[in-house]
Amino acid sequence: MKLALSSEKQEMKSPWMIGLLLGALVASASAAQKDSKGAASDAGRKAPALAKDQEPFPQVPRIEAEEVQKLAKDGKVILVDTDDSEAYAAEHIKGAVNVAFDPTADARAQDETLSALPGDRMIVFYCNCPHEEDSAPFVLEMWDLGYDRAKVKALKGGLSRWEHLGYPLVGTDVDVKQARAN
Repeated sequence: MKLALSSEKQEMKSPWMIGLLLGALVASASAAQKDSKGAASDAGRKAPALAKDQEPFPQVPRIEAEEVQKLAKDGKVILVDTDDSEAYAAEHIKGAVNVAFDPTADARAQDETLSALPGDRMIVFYCNCPHEEDSAPFVLEMWDLGYDRAKVKALKGGLSRWEHLGYPLVGTDVDVKQARAN
């Protein structure tokens, strides 16, 4: 009798165990498919792991700060700061607009914001990164939106290079530095 009870319990456990295993397999396959879709849609948008001196997004054209300064003086460029709003408030190139780089942001909302930029002038994206890691993906996105490839570039050296050359900056940190200098 004990043997019969044991096999009865075994029969009850089998369907439950199979259901549990099938559920785990389905969840695992679904997660793997979601990861591969996310990776495919982000391909080319995330800075790849690089050697120390390699430049990420080599397909993105860079423009020197000296050239941007001349264009800015003549009003022939739109500058876009890709830092978050706090960093932008603290320090940015005079006349720049802020469109923060956020790889987790809703792509449609970001595309709407980028699409509002006029296409009749040069658009230069910059960040406070040594190799344009945050600004270069925006250049690629602008190309995807149909903007002229020759008119959308990343500022080589970013905000650090601009500041090093002594070009005009504005923001709360700049005001503090100027007050200390006086």
